Amino acid sequence: MIINYKTIIEERTEDAPFIGALISAIDCNFNCQQCFNQIIKQMPTQQTECNTIIQKIKQNPFNKGIILAGLEWSNQPNEAKALIECALQNDLKVILYTGMDINDFKQKFPQLMIKGIYLKYGKFDVNKLTINHIEYGVKLASSNQHIIKI
Repeated sequence: MIINYKTIIEERTEDAPFIGALISAIDCNFNCQQCFNQIIKQMPTQQTECNTIIQKIKQNPFNKGIILAGLEWSNQPNEAKALIECALQNDLKVILYTGMDINDFKQKFPQLMIKGIYLKYGKFDVNKLTINHIEYGVKLASSNQHIIKI
């Protein structure tokens, strides 16, 4: 499957409970106040075969998984599912970020509730900004955000 994405940034240590490559989706409609990912929307969209992405990430021995974040992957659920499945088949860990509420996400995207992955959920809320909200070793930007392991 061809994956549309904006960026891949390898060896990220602060976004997941593992070192991984952050793969940015192509858009987000949440319009969070003071969002620090707005610049990503202006970047050109790239297209690469799913397996090619995963094999490139695996070539770096520091990458232990993929981080689907940067923008909103629920806007691209089929591509997100393909990346997750390919990563898991290649013994990579996965964390999927969404700005959605956990119950809405479960209802709308049950195909992305894949056993063994981490899910970070909750829209960034500048009014709930925090410096000490940590789950699974990941510092979360606002207190309404959480991580679960599916």
